[in-house]
Amino acid sequence: MMKVINLTTKFNIKIVSVVFLVILVITIYNDWLLLQAENKQNLRYLTSITEFLAEKSPPNLFSETYIQATALNQSNQLTIYSLNQKLQPIIDEVCMPYKRIQFGYYSKNCKNVVAIGSKFDESLLIDMSLNKANPIHDVTTTSLIEEEFSSLWHGEKSITYCIPIKENGVIVAQAFASVNQSKVYKILWQRTMDTFLITFVMLLFCVIAFHELCLRLKEDLIKFAKSISSGNSHDIDISFSEFAPILNYISKQTEKMTQLDRLNIVGEMAAGIAHEIRNPLTTVKGLLQFMSRKNEFNKHKENFDLMITEINRANAIITEFLSLSKNKAMNFQKMNLNTILQDIYPLLHANALYYDCKVYLDLSDIPNLLLDKNSIHQFILNMIQNSIDAMPDGGSIHISTVSTSNNVVLTIKDSGIGISKDIRDHLFTPFFTTKDKGTGLGLAICSRIIHRHKATLTFNSQIGEGTTFIVTFPSIDSNNKN
Repeated sequence: MMKVINLTTKFNIKIVSVVFLVILVITIYNDWLLLQAENKQNLRYLTSITEFLAEKSPPNLFSETYIQATALNQSNQLTIYSLNQKLQPIIDEVCMPYKRIQFGYYSKNCKNVVAIGSKFDESLLIDMSLNKANPIHDVTTTSLIEEEFSSLWHGEKSITYCIPIKENGVIVAQAFASVNQSKVYKILWQRTMDTFLITFVMLLFCVIAFHELCLRLKEDLIKFAKSISSGNSHDIDISFSEFAPILNYISKQTEKMTQLDRLNIVGEMAAGIAHEIRNPLTTVKGLLQFMSRKNEFNKHKENFDLMITEINRANAIITEFLSLSKNKAMNFQKMNLNTILQDIYPLLHANALYYDCKVYLDLSDIPNLLLDKNSIHQFILNMIQNSIDAMPDGGSIHISTVSTSNNVVLTIKDSGIGISKDIRDHLFTPFFTTKDKGTGLGLAICSRIIHRHKATLTFNSQIGEGTTFIVTFPSIDSNNKN
């Protein structure tokens, strides 16, 4: 049976779980901060309202009203309404838009609330017994009272701020303001649920988008892998143009690694079999040379010379194979690249003149580098020969050096036919050649030499205008850092 949950689904579940936990922690912490801020703000409201009510309370109102009620043998309810007529206008002066805050006056003699706002609740004037109002009734100093079951809020949780009102040194009433804490919690809880709902919907959309992104990226990577396998990674058509630079970089690095692997394979093959081939070839060549000198073989001299020439050619190919060997010893020494170029210039100049070409040097002041002299000689000879081969009707070759902050740059520019686009990607591939008698190892050897010097080899070419090869050598300081 096929698995219902594949790897992508499991990955999505993990992402959703992690994101959900992060959101949960952030939401809880944010709600805690909001609750603290809400409580501080409510406390400011309670304090300012209560202080206002205590200040606005008419002098001796509670004492005189109680004395008059006692003299007239007035009921407690009538006394409450008498106080309410004088105190309710003060309550109505307070503008409080929040329904979760109530405020007013409490009379100790009447043992009841005698004025209430912000919304008038007559039930509190007639249904406030001693037991229910006990926390407010017993306050003797400015206090903050927390109640689980508040009479002011008909049994809901509350926080009440009280300031005693004294007349003739006796506490006769309380100015109070109370916030319905249950309502505060309810508002915050609703806000939390709304946040979770919105977050969940957004997270759901993100998961769907991420899943679609993964699928499209997977398709692009499959195309990319197939294109690399076929050696055609430059023509890949991907959905996300943003990934193109990354994939191009990977493609270039893969091509370099593939090229180096090919060079390593060829080098290892060369190191293993070159000497075994050279020995019999040397024997055969010597025997052919000996036989060609005998008079009875004079009529076959041309055949002998042809065989010796072909053996020399085979020996030259073996020598090129050995140049690719990664185990070939190199003797790196501090020396100046300009000195090597000047030493080899007469040979380059003479060889170029034979093919109606000219070589020009333009050397700047450059620092010493860590170089293997013999390898650099071979590199320059191969590169100049390639430039000469690219100019069948003659031309000029310009060799220049320049120093930058961390590098020394060698440039070899010819005025030849240029390199066509269809062969540029295969230029440094072993055995790839466009010459009738070429081995396809010249530029591969040059690439190996430059790689072993920790340098880079690039080129620019225009059809009919020539080719410029650029070698960037790291300075000695840069090599030490690496």
